[in-house]
Amino acid sequence: MSKRFLIAVDGSDHSWKALDLATTLAKDSGVELWILHVVPYEPMPEGLRQYAEVEHIAREEVEARYRLGREIGDKITSEAEARVRKNGLDRVTAQVVEGNPANQIISLAESEGIDMVFMGSRGLGDAKALLMGGVSHKVMHLAPCTCVAVK
Repeated sequence: MSKRFLIAVDGSDHSWKALDLATTLAKDSGVELWILHVVPYEPMPEGLRQYAEVEHIAREEVEARYRLGREIGDKITSEAEARVRKNGLDRVTAQVVEGNPANQIISLAESEGIDMVFMGSRGLGDAKALLMGGVSHKVMHLAPCTCVAVK
């Protein structure tokens, strides 16, 4: 039975270390790797939409920010995939999705039968992660498989 590893990458030093660890463990063992970057996206709350209209902030400007996030995500996953392939691993799937990062990681782990999730212990600054609850913390508690948070 083939094993599947999911590596969540966000461009932080910790996520690159998680990628390197997963790659090392997968080497010579036939593991299939899934690389995932999540562009944080939440529907615009009604109050913010009204504020944008009053202040004449164009919807296109908001959408442009999300397109930029998608482009950055594409670059991060391309670099991650190249690093994995350079180490001789060819069973790799890389994708960029939008949504709540923790929810998307958990969803992919469930839908693809992932055996182990690797992620950085922190992608956000300490204070922000403390106030919001860290993605890695939520994933480690709710994912259906083993999770490794790399520091």
